[in-house]
Amino acid sequence: MIKKLMLVFGLVVLPSLAGAVDMTPEQIRATLNANGMPKMVALYDKGLLVLDTKNTTVNIMRLTSTRGIYKDAEAENAMYWYRGMSSAEANTFVAGGSNSVAWQQNSYVGIAPQYSYVQKYLTSADPGAIIEFGTDNAGWLYTQWSKDHPCKVKAEGGGTYGLGYTGSTASCNQGTTAYKPPIQGLGQIFNPWLEKSTVRSQVVYVLADRNK
Repeated sequence: MIKKLMLVFGLVVLPSLAGAVDMTPEQIRATLNANGMPKMVALYDKGLLVLDTKNTTVNIMRLTSTRGIYKDAEAENAMYWYRGMSSAEANTFVAGGSNSVAWQQNSYVGIAPQYSYVQKYLTSADPGAIIEFGTDNAGWLYTQWSKDHPCKVKAEGGGTYGLGYTGSTASCNQGTTAYKPPIQGLGQIFNPWLEKSTVRSQVVYVLADRNK
């Protein structure tokens, strides 16, 4: 009977163990460098990023944060917001002190309150990192932009804001509670918050192609 139970236990455990892929520190550093994210190496060396062995494969490396919150919320009550960045953007963000999002461009430059929504956009073909932005209170960001001002959110991902020139700017500059003078993009408001630590940021997820 004991042998039978041990056999059953082994059959249950072995598949999960077989799916786990480990990497040496040297392999992790080399993969980050090969994917154009050398600035993430310091975060790994400090223990702020760790290998996700359960979800790392022979083709894809995944790192997660030891301090990440990984929330899925609606914009109205979100305390944490997320942005997926390409390898180049993420590396530049960390290199610049993690307090300046590249928003001055003709694109949406979105942030969303649902981590799972943002995560699905990083793939081996489009590797990079997810940045988690933390505020002091639930619904704080929504209050600043959509209660005190008329900025509109897109429905997907729990309600996304666009920091760029083609983001949420047009709605922010309309009506009696519009920004005066008009703003060019919400990044114009967001980056000073990052610089003053009114909004705090950290890298919480890295996906890299191991075949580079």
